[in-house]
Amino acid sequence: MFAAIASGNPLQLSAEVPNSNGLQHTIVLSSTKPKSYSHITLFILPNVTFPSEFISTVYFKLGPTEDFQLFGYLGAEKPSAIFKVKLPNVDVSRGTTGNGADGLGEIDMEDEDVADTTGSSGAQLNGLNNISELIIGISIEPRDQGMATIEQWKQQQQALKSDNSSLIISRNSNRGINTVGKLANVYPILTQELAGKIVQHAYNYLSGFLDSAGNVSIKRFDTWWEKFKSRLANDGTFLDEVTNS
Repeated sequence: MFAAIASGNPLQLSAEVPNSNGLQHTIVLSSTKPKSYSHITLFILPNVTFPSEFISTVYFKLGPTEDFQLFGYLGAEKPSAIFKVKLPNVDVSRGTTGNGADGLGEIDMEDEDVADTTGSSGAQLNGLNNISELIIGISIEPRDQGMATIEQWKQQQQALKSDNSSLIISRNSNRGINTVGKLANVYPILTQELAGKIVQHAYNYLSGFLDSAGNVSIKRFDTWWEKFKSRLANDGTFLDEVTNS
């Protein structure tokens, strides 16, 4: 009734869960290959007429001992969905994976139109470097019951995002860093390096306007300062490239 494709891999059909009267299905992605970024497409088979009074809630888990987590649904009005898989400890430039001991991956939860969002919480691929053990669970439920489950899940995810945002704001405010002096107390070495980079940047610029006596017009300094502030506002990472000239 259902099938899934992990990008770059063969199609895999669903199997009915025994004693579920055809209402539950699973797909084990056992032949997938590690990728730095991969997508899983899940869909209702073309020859299946899915009744409009039902939906199929979609779950994922990372192995037989893990718990299924809800990630969306399929139905007559939505016969397919795409999920993006992020793998841990992957060197994209080299196309290689690390040992995964400290890496985390995730499956992004589905959006209203496409199951490919960023920054959302997802199932964690703890210590894994591929998705070969990933299991998709599908449960066919009456539409009203299934959509109530989906709506509750969306509210929980929204509340989780709000809690995380509040926690970040709280952590930042607890440090009480609202002056440069407090910044220097918390990050003394980094503050010293920042001051040195700014002074060096000014020196590099102003040294090109020395007069015969070794002096620089204050107007040159004002010009440097205005340019510096503008560039800093646009992209402060330029300071990383400041060196002695």
